[in-house]
Amino acid sequence: MGTAAAVFRSIKENLYVPLFKKVWPVWAGALAYAITNILMAAYARGLGVFPQISMWGASLLNAIGIKTQAPFAAYPVTPILNDSHSMINFGIVFGVLGAALLSREFKLRTDSWRGYAQGFLGGSLMGWGTVLTPPCNVGGFGTAIMALSLSGFLMAIGLLLGGFVGARILMWQAKRAISGITIKEEPARPAAEKAYTSRQPIIGWVVIALLFVAVAVYASLNKPNFGILLLFGAAFGIIFQRSRLCFAAAFRDVFTTKDTRVLRWILVSLAVGMVGFSILKFKGFIPADHFVFPAGLHNIAGGFVFGIGMVIAGGCGVGVLWRSAEGYVRHWFAILGGMLTAGSWVLLYGHQVGQGWIYSSNAGGLGKVFLPTALGWGGALAAAALTLAAFYTFLTWLEAKKR
Repeated sequence: MGTAAAVFRSIKENLYVPLFKKVWPVWAGALAYAITNILMAAYARGLGVFPQISMWGASLLNAIGIKTQAPFAAYPVTPILNDSHSMINFGIVFGVLGAALLSREFKLRTDSWRGYAQGFLGGSLMGWGTVLTPPCNVGGFGTAIMALSLSGFLMAIGLLLGGFVGARILMWQAKRAISGITIKEEPARPAAEKAYTSRQPIIGWVVIALLFVAVAVYASLNKPNFGILLLFGAAFGIIFQRSRLCFAAAFRDVFTTKDTRVLRWILVSLAVGMVGFSILKFKGFIPADHFVFPAGLHNIAGGFVFGIGMVIAGGCGVGVLWRSAEGYVRHWFAILGGMLTAGSWVLLYGHQVGQGWIYSSNAGGLGKVFLPTALGWGGALAAAALTLAAFYTFLTWLEAKKR
């Protein structure tokens, strides 16, 4: 009995407490994100969440009688539980919900109608941005740069511009809110729900158990790929939830508080991921064009729209999934807005992503540009590394200037 208690205490102190009782340092989240993305790319594909969300939107429109196609040809309208790519998103929700409960951080957080409207607007802008770029910031910026796609670097320009505009909007809102504050006696606060929060870890273990039940069910249906992608998604969810590695905050804080720490660690994660993806592509483990998207002015335009949307919504593609699973109702509206705008793209534009005038040479389109094809492997890695290093140096200077 004493030995079992000692083992349990050791597991709690050395595993449970560091993972779920303490916030991870941002550098740990950044490196874990890069390594997990490399591993998932080696198994199936890199991380991206909005193409699946856009397919959900097209499915919803079809369900209510509005016939349309999903905007991404690689993600056709499919029953969601039969779509392997959607398993990544569901896994993120499972992972975040489980981690939030295990760390007693889950809470249903309601908002005003203005907050819901802002979330919906931000999600809608992200929906438009994801089909213009394509896809979302995690896939079109993060994974695309790791995959040495020129489109990822161009989207970074748009995200910075969009982050600047979004930050200005938030600062204007903050000034208005401060100007309306009056000093008065603070009302009594309701007692904390200690009984409920104390049960959260138990519910969290139930959520994790249900995740593995779903994996087992898919394995029994001869669809092990679905279960493995669920587990990868859950790993990403835990990483983002515990480290608070937020892309929206990274691009926002540069212009609001000049805090560049998160964005600098994201750049480090991109450099690590770039090495891993390059090895996989060079050795032929994944196709050379994996996560290489059409490059052109549309990357900048889409990144700009997406950047504004993610800042005013309070989360990027991964961020709205993550915060929705933590109980933020505003982000449920952001997901709905993104679903409807991205899902209606073919209905309104008449073509799927990558087709038509917007992506053509007449509109500044360059087609798919895989940097090693254009510059050779040495030239591509040198150019990409120098670009990330220059951006990192600029952010370091900006941080030092603030101090």
